[in-house]
Amino acid sequence: MEFFASAWPRAGDHRFGLTLDDVRVEIDGLDPALADALESRFAPYAERRAVLAASPLNIRFARDPRRYFIEPLGELEFNPVWIACDGTRVRYLSYTVAAWFDTASRDGLLVLAAGDAEPPLRAIENFLRCVVAWDAASRGGALVHGASAIRGGRGYLFFGESGAGKSTLSALSRGTVVSDDLSLLLPRSGGGLDLVGSPFRGTYEDGPPVVGRAPLVAAFRIVKADTADVRPAPRAVVLGQLVGNLTFVAEAFAARPDLFASIESAFAGVPLLHLHFRRDDSYWDAIDRAGL
Repeated sequence: MEFFASAWPRAGDHRFGLTLDDVRVEIDGLDPALADALESRFAPYAERRAVLAASPLNIRFARDPRRYFIEPLGELEFNPVWIACDGTRVRYLSYTVAAWFDTASRDGLLVLAAGDAEPPLRAIENFLRCVVAWDAASRGGALVHGASAIRGGRGYLFFGESGAGKSTLSALSRGTVVSDDLSLLLPRSGGGLDLVGSPFRGTYEDGPPVVGRAPLVAAFRIVKADTADVRPAPRAVVLGQLVGNLTFVAEAFAARPDLFASIESAFAGVPLLHLHFRRDDSYWDAIDRAGL
């Protein structure tokens, strides 16, 4: 935090706002070109010119002339993201972004370095994913590394590690695909969770982005198999598998055990099951047979 305590003048006088239902993030102090690029990338979730309501999490933007905060290796590597949690405050570091934000005080600072190993738009988007994940968790929701779809007005979540088949399920879906990568869930008034549309769609590009929300009726740990079937599993096991897919947040449960309790409570009324599937859309028939 000593690094952030320096005087960081705003890079410009433009504002960009990202609105995902109850989750609202505003970046203030952008130069015009970057503000335009963010507005284009995140349409129809962008609210650049309007002052956002409902206490947005306000991030001040600045630039640093150094090239990198984490020096690239010069070869293919997993994009490093380092996160530290100090209560409600989160510190974030990547190749070109050094930032902090606080879900309680609703403020923060993003400093962008000048290097080109990571395009600025991608670097800021990854940071925004982290902000959304933490803000959702603070509200009793979650950003899950999982695919999701809406069918018949109801939301379904399909989670698993990379390579589990999320993109395959999405490509074969009979429903409206929300994402094949990251799925946003927020608490519903009166109890339960809603699946909420977001721009974090992964590789899925068919159909327009989903705006709005639908009640989540089931969450499935997906398993590749020869036949499609919904199978019961010990709830503690499936919950543990779900928790392992809470991107950006799961690593901080040791420092914030209240978040684990919040996740457990949020999913209390949601069936957690295993979904065996093959490479076709018959998994929807299995879901129907299970009464879901």
